[in-house]
Amino acid sequence: MKKTLLIFMALAMSFFVIAQEKTKQKEVGLLFNDFDNFGLTFKTGTNNSLWRLNSLIISGNSQDEISDSSEYSQNRLGCSFKLGKEYRKAINENLELRYGADISFSYNQYEYDRNDKTVSDNDRYIKQIEYEPGINLVFGFNYLINNKIILGAELLPSFSYMFGTETDKGYYNDDKTIKSDISGFRYGLSNTSAYLSLAYRF
Repeated sequence: MKKTLLIFMALAMSFFVIAQEKTKQKEVGLLFNDFDNFGLTFKTGTNNSLWRLNSLIISGNSQDEISDSSEYSQNRLGCSFKLGKEYRKAINENLELRYGADISFSYNQYEYDRNDKTVSDNDRYIKQIEYEPGINLVFGFNYLINNKIILGAELLPSFSYMFGTETDKGYYNDDKTIKSDISGFRYGLSNTSAYLSLAYRF
């Protein structure tokens, strides 16, 4: 009888732990980077382990200037996506530690067009297109404002490989169109690797 009771209690405790581990939850929210860029975040999983999808719309810019001697336009636009796994550990009832890793991909485009109206006629056109796959670690904290609203902060040290093309046409190369391949590695931690989030849990 005692053995049966002990086995029953052990099974009940195991079930309780498993039930706690498998508490399903989802989160959706806003993501901020460097207080200029914004995006969306979505997470789904259990209270201790979640899949995460972040989409960050990089603040592009568009600038035009016209004068008697010249006119030029400059445009920049980009976006990035991150998919990964996040684990959480409660520090107290309002604070959580979170850590994990993402795979990432970003696209950036830059275009510059100048029409020189002077006698020298130094026109120039530049266009760069960059693709950047990579990986990053995740380390951060959640502050639970209440059961539904979460304020988060995280650092994402990263390693990525950038490749793309550059088109350059103008006075400096005898008005020939020169196309070049560009590539290189990027790694480390900077202000663009810090994210803030405000999410709703359901």
